[in-house]
Amino acid sequence: MKFSVIAAGDCLFTAAFPEAYKQKRKELDRFLSSADVRLANLETNLSDFGGYCNQYSGGTWLNTRKELFRHLETFGFDFYGTANNHCMDYGYGGLLSTADFLESRGIAHAGTGRSLEEAERAAEFTVNGVRYAVFAVDAIKMLPSMAGNGSRIFAARPGVNYLRHTARYKADAEDMAALKRIAAKCGINFARDFSVATGYALPDKEGEFTFGQAVFTSDAAAADTECDKTDLARIIGGIKKKKEEGCKVFVLIHCHDNDGTSHSRPPRYLKEFAHAAIDAGAKAVFGGGCHELRGLEIYNGFPVFYSLGDFILQLARVEHLPPDYMEKYGLDVNSSAREGLSAREGKKRAGLRYKEENFLTVLPKITFDEKGVTDITLMPVELAFLPEREEDEGLPAFAAGEQGEKIYGILKRLSAPFGTDLVFESGLIKVKI
Repeated sequence: MKFSVIAAGDCLFTAAFPEAYKQKRKELDRFLSSADVRLANLETNLSDFGGYCNQYSGGTWLNTRKELFRHLETFGFDFYGTANNHCMDYGYGGLLSTADFLESRGIAHAGTGRSLEEAERAAEFTVNGVRYAVFAVDAIKMLPSMAGNGSRIFAARPGVNYLRHTARYKADAEDMAALKRIAAKCGINFARDFSVATGYALPDKEGEFTFGQAVFTSDAAAADTECDKTDLARIIGGIKKKKEEGCKVFVLIHCHDNDGTSHSRPPRYLKEFAHAAIDAGAKAVFGGGCHELRGLEIYNGFPVFYSLGDFILQLARVEHLPPDYMEKYGLDVNSSAREGLSAREGKKRAGLRYKEENFLTVLPKITFDEKGVTDITLMPVELAFLPEREEDEGLPAFAAGEQGEKIYGILKRLSAPFGTDLVFESGLIKVKI
């Protein structure tokens, strides 16, 4: 039996779509409707600002009023991943409001929950006789957002399905000695050394040295980043179980990290995770989080998209920002979100809104039969970049002509290190399998 899946990048969706957008999205809608199943990452909370905001955020406090969700629904997504760095911007209230709202409408979602058991659970649904199981994972940056299980004494903790990792920086003997001298001189490690001495922190492993928050190693062969073994085993175990139960398994992972040389290159631990997911039975892995495209790898016959970038980027239309944000930029706590964003962007117009790469993406459609992948076709998509009307900004449409070729060129360059061969045919990108 053949089946097809389309995945979209991050939906940083904060406002209504203007009426005129209906005409601009027709080609996009036709392509989306051609697949059996459509997946996306929901990168906002769904609430009506009735609770408190968290002291920390994923960068910008993101929330969308529930009544606006009808606009996003018009794309026809069957599943939303909610595992990302913004899921706790509005605390437990915002996270649970999102889950409750999606469940009240019978919409499949995964990645957050009322406990770790719930957050790590795949969303399962059946379309045209095919059973799907979709996992969503956050390569965690906000440790307080981690979900936790309960015990006989303690209640479970709401939060996100997380994948932690370790990072090490390489240093030769001369540099390591210099780091130790600097640490001793400036006292950067005093608090840590005290914690180690009193048993509240673990001492450095042989050949490693912690300098502040960074860990250095003298082992030239050591991995610079690697997945936390406990988290990896937990997530991969879930994938294997759903594969054994006969589900077609897909994985969304939200990752902001890079390899330390270029933002467009994934970190080693993300590749480690993606390969393990495919080996465990996932049909495809879809990355996001870094706001721009990354390369496509065909690993053991199945696709790994290291980042699909953004599918919607309505950052300019964030409705409210909390006092914590305003105080950071020296503004009155009752300033408007527009004033807050302008203060951050400054005269140099810094920020996500002013980088065109964040407005270029693809919609991959993957077709399978019982033997594996039979076709991968990608629609190039451009999000409205600095349009005349701010209400149009960040909304996606088919990228025709030169813009389509530009997106093809970017993805081809980023995918080349993985040995992936792409061609541009009739305005679409095809993967040579």
